[in-house]
Amino acid sequence: MQNRHEGAEGRPPADREVPLPGMIAADGAANAIHQWLDGEGTEASARLADGRQVDFWQRVHLDVARHRATRAPAQLLANVMAAIPVREPSVAAPRVDAKPMVRPEDRPSL
Repeated sequence: MQNRHEGAEGRPPADREVPLPGMIAADGAANAIHQWLDGEGTEASARLADGRQVDFWQRVHLDVARHRATRAPAQLLANVMAAIPVREPSVAAPRVDAKPMVRPEDRPSL
């Protein structure tokens, strides 16, 4: 049976860009920005098309890089674990009307 994520040859289909309805005829400025973001165009051509967009996406890139580099302080885990109250494990009392469980090896043989 063929996996729904596989092509006719049994391997996954190649990733491809599919234009959205109404966006087929994108203007040149947006196209230059998209090419730059995809790594297909140069920053200079994107900046000529729309410098504000280039500045915006560079700020986004820096913010994301800063967030990825953020690490929690080393003592955070110890502080969290110390704040969890220690309680004795509770053991449920056996039910009075419960029948004792008989293991198969304890059953009389017929």
